[in-house]
Amino acid sequence: MKYKLFLTLLLLCLMAAVPLLQLGSLDSASPLPALPSGSSSTPRPHIAGSAPSSSGGSSRAESGAGSAPPSLPDAPEIRTEETALPVSTAAAMSEWVLLYDRAAGQVIRLSQREYVLGAVCSEMPPSFHPEALKAQAVAAHSYLLRCREQEKAHPNPALNGAYLEIDTAARKGYVSEAAVREMYGENFGIYYPEIQKAVAEVEDQILVYQEEPIVAAYHAISAGRTEAAEKVWTGSASYLTPVESPGDRLAPDYETDAVFSKEEVEKRLLAATGETALPEDPARWFQNLTRSESGYITEARFGETALSGQELRTLFHLRSSSLQITYREGSFTFTATGYGHGVGMSQYGADYMARQGASYREILAHYYTGATLCRLEG
Repeated sequence: MKYKLFLTLLLLCLMAAVPLLQLGSLDSASPLPALPSGSSSTPRPHIAGSAPSSSGGSSRAESGAGSAPPSLPDAPEIRTEETALPVSTAAAMSEWVLLYDRAAGQVIRLSQREYVLGAVCSEMPPSFHPEALKAQAVAAHSYLLRCREQEKAHPNPALNGAYLEIDTAARKGYVSEAAVREMYGENFGIYYPEIQKAVAEVEDQILVYQEEPIVAAYHAISAGRTEAAEKVWTGSASYLTPVESPGDRLAPDYETDAVFSKEEVEKRLLAATGETALPEDPARWFQNLTRSESGYITEARFGETALSGQELRTLFHLRSSSLQITYREGSFTFTATGYGHGVGMSQYGADYMARQGASYREILAHYYTGATLCRLEG
């Protein structure tokens, strides 16, 4: 037990040294492709997910476990058979992919192998466990091919024929080897070969549901339980349903505070809702909150107007819509747990599961309920 506790503390120290900004979490990416189950409505665009800034309000990040229990929670018990994977007809590995680079204002052409490697380097810290890196590779690859299918059926003119948007200047969505060298610095020779090795084992694998690549949404840190897709976007999918993710409570900055003056909160709320006045007592401003079973705010009502949890989150530049809001002595404190929209795979949750002995297959089976792992043709 003491040995396990020592390893856990060592892991937390290593994770704390990894900047959260390296986590992509699809939170600032292009809008999700349409969710396939029972809804023809296209989901709302992602709300940008940046850490609370000092602009308009102060912030305080509490590093470490936050409100985590004193003992390490057990990883979910999931066992998948290590059998040969079925072959998907969704795409072949030999097919090229097209990405629209916002920074350059042009479409770039890559092999799927190049894309998956660059996506993992962009979206997940290099110190994460190899099995978590593999899970991230499969998720990113599945997401790309899902976007490709949607763009073929309903092209978005803004993408100029590409499948999805990246930003090489901001290093979002994909990064080249040259950019990775800058990112990793003197550790490039340590991290990059390990990521290459992990990605090479799964670069031809994707997740499918009803023979189509899935909308493999992911985020940095859940609030301890992931969120249902329909609580965030207008569509739903049976493989994007809430699951427990206890390891997230051990992630650095699992809980963060952002403090705003009463005047600033009032100004932003009135501008966003169009209401002319709020209750005289500021402590009553956030009384009408609706939450999902996972604890995320789904609706905040102000008079005749309602904001979704994601709209409230972006209004105050918060890390999550899993919020506790308190008022004291002329200031509001927004305490957020987790980082990102909370749908699909938690990246820190995946790393936690991997360090508890779970394989990438088990991680994917846990976060994408009912999806099937398949191999692409050559």
